[in-house]
Amino acid sequence: MLIFLYDLVTVYIIPGMMLAFGICLLFLSIPDKEGLKNYVFARKVMGVTFLVYCVALICEAVTREPLVGDLLNSMIVIAIGITQAFLFTYSLIALLDIGFFTKATACRETLVIAITTVAAFALFFLCPQSSRALIFYGFSLWYMLLMARYVALFRRYYKRYLQLMDNYFSDDERQRLHWVPVAFYSAFGVGVIALLFALLITPFTQLLFMLVTTVYYSVFAIRFINYVDIFPKIKEPLRDTVCEATEPVEVPTDPSSDMMIVPTDDDLLLMQEIERLMQEQALFKATDLSIANLAALCGKSHRVVSMAINHCQGVNFKTYINEYRVAEAARLIETGWLKHHTLDALALETGFAGRVNLYRAFKRKMGVSPTDWEAKART
Repeated sequence: MLIFLYDLVTVYIIPGMMLAFGICLLFLSIPDKEGLKNYVFARKVMGVTFLVYCVALICEAVTREPLVGDLLNSMIVIAIGITQAFLFTYSLIALLDIGFFTKATACRETLVIAITTVAAFALFFLCPQSSRALIFYGFSLWYMLLMARYVALFRRYYKRYLQLMDNYFSDDERQRLHWVPVAFYSAFGVGVIALLFALLITPFTQLLFMLVTTVYYSVFAIRFINYVDIFPKIKEPLRDTVCEATEPVEVPTDPSSDMMIVPTDDDLLLMQEIERLMQEQALFKATDLSIANLAALCGKSHRVVSMAINHCQGVNFKTYINEYRVAEAARLIETGWLKHHTLDALALETGFAGRVNLYRAFKRKMGVSPTDWEAKART
C-alpha cells in the first residue's frame, strides 16, 4: 500500500502539479513589467525551479531509484536544500524590495553556492570511505550557516519594508504582504525538515517530505503569482527603495533622542501647514489616508512631507496620524460617547481600520485601554 501510494504521488500527482505551476510562473501575463522587472526575473527563476523539480521527479520515477540509502543521496538532499533556500529567500525579498533581485546579485550568490557545492562533492568522492561522513556533516553545517544568513538578510529587508509602509500609509496597508514572512519562515521550516530527512532517508520519510514540500510549493506558487494584484496598491512606497541611494535611517521614536535631526526652516513651515490641515479638515478621520494624499494638499512630494514629519515630530507618518486619532478618541470618550456607541463605531469615527487597531494605538499612547480611559473619565 505504501509503495502504491508512493508511486501515485511521485509519478503522477506531484510532477503534474509542479509542471502546471512552473508553466504558470513562466507564461502568465504580468502587467506593469517595467515597474516589476526584478519580480519578472525572480518569477522566471522560480518557474525554472518548479520545472527542474518536475523533471527530477520524473527521472526518479523512470529509473526507479528513489533517494534511499547512502551518504551520497544525503549529500544530494543538502545540495537541493541549499539551492532552494537561496531561490526562495531571494525571490521573497524581491517582493519587499523591487530593486533587490538583480541578475548580478543572482549570479554572485549562484557562483558562491556552485563553488562550495562542487568542492563538497569533489572532497566527498576523493576522500576515503571512512571520512565521507565528516564531509557530509561539514556540508550540512554549511547549509545551516547559509540558512542563518538568509534569515538575517530577510529580517533586515522585512524591517525596512515595514518602515516604508508605516511612513506612507496611516493604517494596516503594510499587512498586504504579511504572507511573505509566513512563506519565508515556512520555507525555513521545510529546510529544517530537509536537513532531518537527509539524516534519515527511508521510503516513508521521503513520501512524508515530498507531501510537505508539495503543499508548500503549491501555496507559494499561487501567492507569488497573485503578487501582481497586490503590487499596484503598494508600488509607490516600494519604489522609494529604488530612488534611495542608501538604506533608510530608522526614525527615532523619542523626540528627546540625540539621534533627532534638526528640522530646517522649510520643514517647520511645511509642518505648520500639515498641522493646519489636520486641525481644520480632520484628515486623520479618513481610514485610507496616505502620505500621498497629504502631499497633494500641501503641493509637495510625499518624500518631502515624510521628511518634514520625521524631522519635526521624530515619528513616522503612521504614528503621527495615529496620535491625532487617539487624541480624538480620548476626547470623544471623555464626553461620554461610548455610552451610546461601540468601540467599533469609535474606531470608524476616528479613522482607525478596526477596534483592534484603535485599542493597540490607544494603549501605546495613553498607557491604558479605551474602556479604562472611560472609567477614569467618570471618576
